[in-house]
Amino acid sequence: TLNSAREEIINITHVVLQKLTAALFHVAKNPRNPQYNHYLFECIAILVKSVCAKSPEHTGTFEQLLFPPFQDVLQLDVAEFTPYVFQILAQLLEYKSDGSGLGESYGALLPPLLSPGVWERKGNIPALTRLLQAYVKQGSAEIVSGGKLIGMLGIFQKLVASKASETSSFDLLKAITQYIPAESIQAMFKEIFRILLMRLQQGKTTRYVRLMTGYLAQFIGQFGSETLFSIFNEMQPNLHIMILGQVWIPRLATDPPVRMEAKTQVIAMTKILCETPSLLNDSVGQQIWLEALKAVTKILSSEESHWGTTSDEVDQDAEISYDPTFSRLHFASRPPLDPFSGIQNPAKTFVTSLGQARASNAAVVQSLMQQGQQSDPKTFTTLDHLMSKF
Repeated sequence: TLNSAREEIINITHVVLQKLTAALFHVAKNPRNPQYNHYLFECIAILVKSVCAKSPEHTGTFEQLLFPPFQDVLQLDVAEFTPYVFQILAQLLEYKSDGSGLGESYGALLPPLLSPGVWERKGNIPALTRLLQAYVKQGSAEIVSGGKLIGMLGIFQKLVASKASETSSFDLLKAITQYIPAESIQAMFKEIFRILLMRLQQGKTTRYVRLMTGYLAQFIGQFGSETLFSIFNEMQPNLHIMILGQVWIPRLATDPPVRMEAKTQVIAMTKILCETPSLLNDSVGQQIWLEALKAVTKILSSEESHWGTTSDEVDQDAEISYDPTFSRLHFASRPPLDPFSGIQNPAKTFVTSLGQARASNAAVVQSLMQQGQQSDPKTFTTLDHLMSKF
């Protein structure tokens, strides 16, 4: 099978792809069998994965062979096929070598992807979002120089306005924030946060709060707590206190983060606790500091916080099947992105940083930790145990 062949398939890539694309040309004219169509695209996806995961230099060959039939599908607007095409285009772009840019084919495809019409079909949105994430990661410089950043932010604004697409909106925003150079986007952050906060006022659902606080955590991890709080306080004095005390920290208690988001939240809370001395200036800020300390301790002690277990390998025994709501390709899937891959042990970083914060603000921090020990001895016993490990 293609899946078991792995690297050995390289020698016959052209032959196999020609057979698959010929079949694609045929069924695109009359896509009556959804099961067959799904497995056809799975075959293309595993071929891309088997070759390009080990040999990224072969992505150019796949582009030459796949772009013509894929462009036909997009021009014919074959609704059953477009989500598949977007997923494989994203997969292929993700495998391109870092620094190689978008290339001519992908560059020409970007403007149509930013037109509002292509986003109207709900089945396209998850795959299109992933494709734009790949564009931002691979071609951030070209997106900025080509004036495409505003268009991408327009897509984000469109997606975040609807509950049905809010998850995709944050996926896109996180990629933009991570990969677009700070100097090219920093002037837009205030407007981005205004949009996010307006949406929060309109509907404070559990999922939206989870998505928004997940983004705030990534932002702080990248740019620091003082940067975020400065933006908030330009919008409204002490807005950061309100968000922390009424939205963010309560969410960590009632809807604790897991896996990769747990890591990001620990990194953000560490910066809030240890790099925001202004939070200790008054009793309100001090209580928020104490609650943040409890929150990060509980995340670190939770059995659900397994951020180190994600594998690049797709489960070979997982069931592959067609789903009419969104046709996700098993062999084109990828693991969750880690925006802080350089931090291998966030628990150690937290303990080290907290120790430094205790040293620089000894009286206040020690007093708060004594309060915590009295009000929540179980959590602070856990904290003591955690700090003794490093």
